Amino acid sequence: MSPHDTSLFLSIWAPTLVGAMFAFAFGACAGSFLNVLVWRLPTGQSVVVPPSRCPLCGHRLKWHENIPVLGWIRLRGRCSACRARISPQYPLIELFVGVLFAAVFLILYAPLDRGVNGLFHDAASPWWHLQGFARSWPAFTVVVIAISGLIAMTIIDARTMLIPVEIPTAVTVVAFVGWTVQGFLPEARNLRDALPIPPVSWTVAFAAVGMLLGLGVSRWLLATGKLRRSFSDWDDYVGEGDDGAAYPHARREMVVEMAFLLPGLAGAGIACVVAALLGYTSSDTVCQPMTLLGGSMLGWIVGGGLVIAVRILGSLAFGREAMGMGDVHLQAAVGAVFGWKIALLAFFVAVFISLVWAIASLVLRRFSGVFRREIPFGPHLAAAAILFVVARGPVVAGIDLFYEGIHGALRAIPALDPYLGHGLEQDGSGAENPRRSSPAQLARPSDRR
Repeated sequence: MSPHDTSLFLSIWAPTLVGAMFAFAFGACAGSFLNVLVWRLPTGQSVVVPPSRCPLCGHRLKWHENIPVLGWIRLRGRCSACRARISPQYPLIELFVGVLFAAVFLILYAPLDRGVNGLFHDAASPWWHLQGFARSWPAFTVVVIAISGLIAMTIIDARTMLIPVEIPTAVTVVAFVGWTVQGFLPEARNLRDALPIPPVSWTVAFAAVGMLLGLGVSRWLLATGKLRRSFSDWDDYVGEGDDGAAYPHARREMVVEMAFLLPGLAGAGIACVVAALLGYTSSDTVCQPMTLLGGSMLGWIVGGGLVIAVRILGSLAFGREAMGMGDVHLQAAVGAVFGWKIALLAFFVAVFISLVWAIASLVLRRFSGVFRREIPFGPHLAAAAILFVVARGPVVAGIDLFYEGIHGALRAIPALDPYLGHGLEQDGSGAENPRRSSPAQLARPSDRR
């Protein structure tokens, strides 16, 4: 490589590489906090006080001992006071989160070939690298905090089979605030069709706000005792460690949960009427902050609504709790961060991941104890959402292949052929071109500049 080529390479890549290093450092610090979070939160301890200390002798870590990854290496994996062994889980999580943050930064902002025929065409929406970090830092903050929360929920859920509601709630609040702040930053008009979160019309924005206000009323009714909590008599039938099959009233409790949803649905309907009365129609242009906030709220509703629909229908069909409420909150947070399209697709990718894990467990459980453990659905939901960030292209290609395989198998049935269509459309010259009509189209970023 000639000096000129080296200079050109550095001038193009240097800002991105420096940003990736800062992202790694930020991620390693986030991983250090996650270590505290996953240890203390399930036991009801504060994640703020007392400061980091040895769980055996209580020795408070000095600042240089608390440096992510390097602190553990410097201590050689042992407490400086009592010489107790410090689990390598701590530096591994810090390193993993740091690498993940750096990878996300490079995927979103690196000067890669993102043309239609480029290798990284589907890696991310073109909005990120065209907007630049300086004008998209709130959105980037939302994404990486969501990834941190998903990792924390995965570890806690895999250990305890529970998801503390505080984590998805915090991720959701950050998403609402972050996307709103992003809406106030300058943005080129020709990038609005490439927004990383689907924008919404005024009618949808009003409906989303109305539903959230209605669910707030439901929470108030719950807090004041006017609406009882579902499964309030769970402990009367199910002992500690049981799988819940002994609980006899799952169908009855679904009626309680549907009653909880009614004020939200009523609020959405009333909000739509208010929007019409005020003259805010679906064709009106929505201001940028409300566009992004409305898209985040819609994603929260669709993500959580999809899982709670599966929970209610499954419980009514089988007479036992089908999915946990933690999964509902997790997927709602995913929708708030990434929008309703990714929330839908990530759910079905999670189903595929869980099937792969189940098959792998049957084959590999004799070789490793990891595959003998029952893994709840929450980690699969989290893994699917993270995959859409760090490996969007392969995931989209996999969805395409799966869709084409199913479509081809159905086309082989003569009776169904007239109802499936041929997937072709005429262009301006009269020639037939393949039409991208697969579910993966939902995940593809716009090519408009």
